[in-house]
Amino acid sequence: MGKRNKWRKSMVLALALAGGLLFNTVQPTVVHAEETSQQMIEKKAKIDAEVQALQDELTKLQQEIDEKVKVFNQVQADIKEVDASIAETEKRIEQRSTILSERMAAYQAQDNTVGIYLSVVLEAKSFADLMDRVVAVKTLMDADQELVDQQEADKASLEQQKATLDEKQKELQKQFQELQQKESEMEVKKAENEAKSLALKAQIADKQEEERLEAERKAAEEEAARLRALQAATPVVHATNSNGTSQDTPKIVIGSGAGTASSGDAISTAKQFLGRSYVWGGSNPSTGFDCSGLVQWSYNQAGVSLPRTASQQYLATQRISASEASVGDLVFFSYGSGVAHVGIYLGNNTMIDAQNNGVVIESLDWWNQYLVGFGRIQ
Repeated sequence: MGKRNKWRKSMVLALALAGGLLFNTVQPTVVHAEETSQQMIEKKAKIDAEVQALQDELTKLQQEIDEKVKVFNQVQADIKEVDASIAETEKRIEQRSTILSERMAAYQAQDNTVGIYLSVVLEAKSFADLMDRVVAVKTLMDADQELVDQQEADKASLEQQKATLDEKQKELQKQFQELQQKESEMEVKKAENEAKSLALKAQIADKQEEERLEAERKAAEEEAARLRALQAATPVVHATNSNGTSQDTPKIVIGSGAGTASSGDAISTAKQFLGRSYVWGGSNPSTGFDCSGLVQWSYNQAGVSLPRTASQQYLATQRISASEASVGDLVFFSYGSGVAHVGIYLGNNTMIDAQNNGVVIESLDWWNQYLVGFGRIQ
């Protein structure tokens, strides 16, 4: 019996010691869990702030682009106003020209101005009638001189208006190119920041979510790398003469192969919008079009899906040489840093595109100075 009690006491003591050990073992774990939870909260807050900073960076870039768009739109409005003024001035000049021609014919029929006065004097019935006739003729001749003066003033004004229009069009072209380059830069920054953001979010995700975010991050990094590589894309011809031909290399030989059924449909769609004003960011008929928006919409109507921007369209098409170019291939341009403009090739050294003067069909001669290459839709 004594042995049994001793045994029981030994077991109780052992259990007590074990319980104490277990308690001492669990306690630090709970404390550690609390510390880890707090650390995770702080880490998440830090990562959220970094992700927000990346978004703020994009927002700032977008605001810069928006300001440039406002300037571009204002220059477009200025050009319309100058165009309207030129049209009015030309109309006044034309109307006066008709009147002055008629007056000149009348004078010539009388041989000279003196003949007109003599005719008035000889036909006068009295001195009072004579004075009235002389005053009337003088008034008419003064009015004619005023017409001549107004005509000369309007002609001088027309020359000034045309000079202003030329300056505004050059300014619009400059704004147009700057906007397109900004869009190219924005694309790269979006892809880079998306990859950074996904990497940050993966740090506080569970295992399953982390794997998904990691796959998305890799895809975003690959896209950023492709777009960064395009930033090095430069025109194949740098300097041109006034007629658009290169000063330092032979004129580019561009093919004129036949297009496909889908490219024919896309071109027919694009031609429906000839004369439409250029709209930055426009990608459908209700908003209007920019260059890549016109290409995307036109091919979409033909059942072909293309990415939204000129850079993305460049990456999505197969590279071909200029001599291989066929109707319906895409033609890409750069102003020195990245692919910034795109048009649909029509053959015979022409393309249809949306540029600062709106949707037009134009020769590639002037554009050769910015040509990067051709892309075939696969």
